[in-house]
Amino acid sequence: MGNILKENDLSALQKYRLKSEIGKSFNVANLMEKAYANDFMKKLAFSIGATSERTAASIFIKRYAFIAVISLFAMTTGNKKMNLALDNIEMEEVERGKDWLPMISLKDSSIEEWYGEDRDEWRKSVYRDLFANNIYPIIEHFEKTFKISKLILWENIAVYLFWLYETELKDSENPNVLKDFLFLIMEAEGNLFGEYHLNPIQKYYSEKNSPDEIRIRKTCCFTYQLGSKRCKTCPCTHIANDGVCYDGENICGAVRSIT
Repeated sequence: MGNILKENDLSALQKYRLKSEIGKSFNVANLMEKAYANDFMKKLAFSIGATSERTAASIFIKRYAFIAVISLFAMTTGNKKMNLALDNIEMEEVERGKDWLPMISLKDSSIEEWYGEDRDEWRKSVYRDLFANNIYPIIEHFEKTFKISKLILWENIAVYLFWLYETELKDSENPNVLKDFLFLIMEAEGNLFGEYHLNPIQKYYSEKNSPDEIRIRKTCCFTYQLGSKRCKTCPCTHIANDGVCYDGENICGAVRSIT
């Protein structure tokens, strides 16, 4: 790590909620402490109207997925690797009675640039820092602390990465876009994501349904428990009765089908 993110980098990444400075914030590493995580999810659940800390944990990961979007956007479009140590990441505090769409800041904004060496190996180092060393520990911790399936949490990450490559970067002429997307969904080894033999993102990629051109999720993310309708991509719509799954919420049939 040496160079610093430039003004034009920050301008491009602000769309994905990265700012050089934010107001009241917390350090993401604190969430690895069980007591802090429990208090945080209670506060988040109250703020967004979630029915439980488990639902709040799912919503948190959907917001935290932008760390992955920011990292892979910088990697693909600029050949830049960020410092994604958990204690380097600050997120905006939760405010009661408001939707939580937090901005993100890096205390150390230094970057490592790819200078023409083996890009495949360099890309793997980006993945290890992002997934194995950052996202994986959080997902494992949340599964144990809030009794939520890691399959749901990984899909919460996956859908935003598919969106990045299929929507945000679909018109880019940068050859890295297709190469990096294929690596994500087809080639990346499981150990780049944590203690896995298989790539945990791959199972969520499928062809989009016509004519709506949407990809039905494999799991339910519990967003409907905030009082909204089920997402059009939710796999549980056809088995829901008045917004409640027939088979309960411990682990739905959609989750069981991919275990």
